[in-house]
Amino acid sequence: MRRWGWACVLGLMLAGCKEDKAPEAPDAGPVETGPAALTEKEPNDRPDQALDITRNSTVSAELTAQPNKADEDWYRLAPGAPRIADVTVSGLPGGDITLEVYDRDRNRLVGINSEGEGKPERFPNLYVENERFIRVVPTRKGVGGAYTLEVRMRAPEDGEEREPNDRAVDAVSLTLGQTVTAFLGHAGDEDWYRIELPDPTQPSAPEGAGPGGSAEAPATAPFGDSPSQGTPSPGDGTAPQGMGGTLPGAGSTGAPLGQDDAMGGGLAGQQGSAGAGAQHGQGNPGARQDLTGDGFETEEGAALRGTEADGTPGLTAQEGMRGASPDQGGVDGFARDQAPPSPTVEGTFAGSEPPPVGGQAVGEAIARALDAGTAVPPEPPSVALKIELTGVDGVRPELSVLSAAEAPLFTLRGKEGETLSLRNIGVRATDRVVYVVVKTSWVGTGKEARRPFNATMPYTLTVSQEEAGASAELEPNDELHKATPVTAGGYRQGFLAPKGDVDHFVLKTSEPVLAKVELTGVERLDLVLSMVEPPEGESGKETVLLRANDGAIKEPERLNNVACNGACYFRVEGASRKVDGKWVKDFENAEQPYRISVTTVPDNGGEEREPNNTADRAQDLMLGQPVRGTVYPVKDTDFFRLDLSDRPVRTPIRATLLGILKVDVGLYLHRVQPDGKLSLVQTADRAKGDQPESIRYSAEPGVYLFEVRDARNRESNFQDSYQLTVEESE
Repeated sequence: MRRWGWACVLGLMLAGCKEDKAPEAPDAGPVETGPAALTEKEPNDRPDQALDITRNSTVSAELTAQPNKADEDWYRLAPGAPRIADVTVSGLPGGDITLEVYDRDRNRLVGINSEGEGKPERFPNLYVENERFIRVVPTRKGVGGAYTLEVRMRAPEDGEEREPNDRAVDAVSLTLGQTVTAFLGHAGDEDWYRIELPDPTQPSAPEGAGPGGSAEAPATAPFGDSPSQGTPSPGDGTAPQGMGGTLPGAGSTGAPLGQDDAMGGGLAGQQGSAGAGAQHGQGNPGARQDLTGDGFETEEGAALRGTEADGTPGLTAQEGMRGASPDQGGVDGFARDQAPPSPTVEGTFAGSEPPPVGGQAVGEAIARALDAGTAVPPEPPSVALKIELTGVDGVRPELSVLSAAEAPLFTLRGKEGETLSLRNIGVRATDRVVYVVVKTSWVGTGKEARRPFNATMPYTLTVSQEEAGASAELEPNDELHKATPVTAGGYRQGFLAPKGDVDHFVLKTSEPVLAKVELTGVERLDLVLSMVEPPEGESGKETVLLRANDGAIKEPERLNNVACNGACYFRVEGASRKVDGKWVKDFENAEQPYRISVTTVPDNGGEEREPNNTADRAQDLMLGQPVRGTVYPVKDTDFFRLDLSDRPVRTPIRATLLGILKVDVGLYLHRVQPDGKLSLVQTADRAKGDQPESIRYSAEPGVYLFEVRDARNRESNFQDSYQLTVEESE
């Protein structure tokens, strides 16, 4: 009995044990080993008769040659999930074939007929979300033959365009700073991208706000989302359909409120905002700090720019306009040191030093600068964009920036295969949405004109906001009427890119001033700084009044004592150089910006007024009143006019010219003849360096010109000033 008991217990234990077996995998159905081989089935000349294509397929088909009408074949692309379809139809022997795409409601989306007779047509990246219809048809009646339709499908990737996107309503939503990959896959291909811009009048997102947006309620796109793209509203933290990353929330990208203003104030100052550092009690009271951002240290207790009259601390112009955070001190919203040039207010530009730092000195500087005509209303804030477009072999790209109303703001045609790096593309302050359009340019003329494309090599596009903010130049500014404004005591940063780029700037004043214009050097660039006079009338031409190109690669350029009353235009460009026996302008640097700065002083008659390098632009002289000037750039010539025509008899005069270092200054006296020609009557050019020159002459009644220049026309000196004094002698 005991044996049987143990046997029963052992049997029960074995029966209670579960068999340890791996679970059987469910049947996945047949494995796809390659494209499905399909054969066209006639009739299929209507959408409701279309052949269904649900996966990678190769279709053997034939177009029947009919004398009365062109045969057509329809296919329905219906994958189970969103796919990118690469569709290729082979060519017809002796005929030209067209590939067309329709939506589910039979609306034609795109037609492709880029190649010639006997050649295939291809759509490399058709986006199929639910279903699309393909229509294959010859270009004319009576043409037919066998062809092959190949469809290859793949899952869409983040950062990839969605074709077709050749209209604003179908534009791909692109976040600032995001890169998209796309094709210019056929001759008529246009790729539209929708860019939502931050409001320059709103502060940047508070510290701690994530990339998905600020604590504020998200903004709504002005015209709603693109119905074909399913674009989320900005600020919901969701990337556009098929695009990587997240969208920044409303106001998450900071933008300046206005132009930089070295005199202080700005919108933040007018509103009485407290200074960022003072407001939070930061700073070492016993140390000298560069709180003004102008490169000079400030003693303890010295007044800052933007300080109110009652002693209340206020934001400096740059801090107020760039939305500096409390922990930034004298650093702007992009973590860059603020160093706008300070206006020169004492003596001549050439030899003066910046005024001493201190509350009284800064107050006097502001008062004198305002007297010099700098109180011009600031330009409205703008947004500057950086656009990078990689090159495509065999394709000459054309890139445009359009407003929400599709009005052109900027257009550029590149060279074949050229990569474009466009800097400081200006967008108006009122634009909240812009479109970037990429397409191919026409090449050839007449019957040979065509638009090249490349269905195998993609391009990439990146649109981001420039860090320079309100101090950035605003492209396009390659024409005078599109010149970027620059304020007295302020500066602009710009790029010479692409090759052959020309930038114009305009200084506007409310009364006569003398301006000093400085242009910093840039690696790899030989820059030219010019003053340009606008054309008179519609058929007139621009006149270059002054031109400075004393420096070489990486060296700065300057213009001294430029007389400005109203509006003055300045041009920045690359110098010409000889390459393979040809003169070209091919300087380019899209990575390092130049800086053009302007400072002004009142025109009190004691300084020369440039341009005065020709007899008809000579500056009037008063007997006994000295005038100071500089010999810069090289070969600079200064003319001064002395009118003695109202004198009844000869007038004995004595002219004294105080020299300068480095330049052997010469003094030349001319008499203006009745026909306007000049006759040289006396010279003084034997002295060396800073030694004076002198002329004594008994002048008959008439008009005389004094010419001051380097005796050898080889040297210049932008820093030191000569002094010319003409007086009556005994």
